[in-house]
Amino acid sequence: MKRSLSIILFSFFVSAGALAAGQPQCRQQIVDKSVIEMCVVPGGAFEHDIYTLRADKILIFALVDDYSEKVELEHTIPDGVSLEFPLSTQGEKVVKIRGGCVPENKDGVELARLCNFYWGKYQVVKDIRFVFK
Repeated sequence: MKRSLSIILFSFFVSAGALAAGQPQCRQQIVDKSVIEMCVVPGGAFEHDIYTLRADKILIFALVDDYSEKVELEHTIPDGVSLEFPLSTQGEKVVKIRGGCVPENKDGVELARLCNFYWGKYQVVKDIRFVFK
């Protein structure tokens, strides 16, 4: 029974993954010694795409396309010793990540998304364009 359930679940996840998403498209930029990676994971036909942002291989966010247009995340750096992303230590108590991936349309059809994000004073994603195929 346990083996059958494992096989069924494995088959489901493999087939669902194959149908639901294409290969991720990723772009990297280096900002103040940090590697920033912006990716889009294309959804299947008539499904949403997922946009991700990583800093030094750590996932910061994963957002569905409808909620990637205007993003603002805020972090208050605690007093005392704490583990912080290098980009968060800009001398301020509060650091924000803000920006978005906005649609580019032609004749009412979305052709691409243009992504720009700031992490505090640094622009960590600059004019990364994901073109739809």
